[in-house]
Amino acid sequence: MRGETAMFALAATAISAVALVSLAILAAASSRGLIQTKIDLGLIGSDAMQKYANADDTDESADHAVKYCGKMEEDVDFLGTTIAHLPDIKDAATCCAKCQENPQCRVWMWGKARGMPVLTDGGDNVCTLRSIDPHHRVVEKLPRRGVVSGLPFQWDRYNSLFCFVLMQPHGYEPDLMKMHYSKGWSIFQCDEFELVSNQTIKLAPGVVTSSIASDLRCEKGGEFGTALNTPIFHQVWKKIFEDGRYQFNAWTVKVDPDCAFFPDRLRVAVAFHPDTYHGLYLNNCKFGLHGPLEVFSLQAVRIWSTGYQTCNDHFTKLCSGPCLWGEDMFIDQCLQKVLKVHRANDWNLLSEPHCDSDDWEQCSNHKVAFHPFKTKEDFSECMRKADYGALPILA
Repeated sequence: MRGETAMFALAATAISAVALVSLAILAAASSRGLIQTKIDLGLIGSDAMQKYANADDTDESADHAVKYCGKMEEDVDFLGTTIAHLPDIKDAATCCAKCQENPQCRVWMWGKARGMPVLTDGGDNVCTLRSIDPHHRVVEKLPRRGVVSGLPFQWDRYNSLFCFVLMQPHGYEPDLMKMHYSKGWSIFQCDEFELVSNQTIKLAPGVVTSSIASDLRCEKGGEFGTALNTPIFHQVWKKIFEDGRYQFNAWTVKVDPDCAFFPDRLRVAVAFHPDTYHGLYLNNCKFGLHGPLEVFSLQAVRIWSTGYQTCNDHFTKLCSGPCLWGEDMFIDQCLQKVLKVHRANDWNLLSEPHCDSDDWEQCSNHKVAFHPFKTKEDFSECMRKADYGALPILA
């Protein structure tokens, strides 16, 4: 038994070393301009995004577009299947935000005022929302004068991250998420993001919660006295599957609001875990998958989307009723034991007390995420100690 323990410790050390070295490699490449770690504002840049936000606006839409809109291009038509024409949209930045609010919208086009007052593609101040085939995932373009087109998010980026949060409508979580948005922290550094709640809440331009039918309440129990929240997250995942954003991104990441999460660090980690035919997810703790940060490849989410009921039937029979598990244990057991999705250990992902971390509050060990920090002050202090997710620099 002692030998097995030693082997386990050696393996964990090796994995952590590889992950840390990879962080350093990316940092060096980034400093040379070889790897992009900030939001790509498209071919026309942030100045043009400001230009195409209405000057009479409060600058809220403009600020949002500069931070979070995937791309904008002038005199170009991004092709797709039209799903809506929105009249009286005053600028391209607002059109981008409207597209972000609609999960089916993958590209958008806004018509400048030029004497074409018709509710049609390219009409004056008309915002056209379009979908595209998730299996194609290529943006086709044609030149077209008098319009501005773009992507709502950077889902076309290599190894893109789609990150989502379940947010309680009351308590400390909305304030935390508003702070994350205003500062560009946590999921708002991902290539695409979504908030889920049991109410429709507009957090900011382009950031509206997807609503589920749940009171978001659960009891604690089971062997580990954890929150028995599996039914809640079944509803959350159903909404994620229904909205379909995950289909356009290489990785899907579930994050807790009180988790200090650094997407650029995760981009390094997933580069060492290529997806497989059977899918892949990352185990973040020696005790099993822990819920503050859950990372799944595209193929893993596809398998999970069709396999939930199989797992539920299997474990209901095994436990002679509902298993008293939290959502993280359920999905871990489901993917690994029933659906046979590949499980890769990466101890560089999460630092938290429930995984025997004794320095999680210091936020300085270069992990991808730290948990929990439930006040804005504590969360901000963790961000500061972590140097806001800066990657190690090679000497």
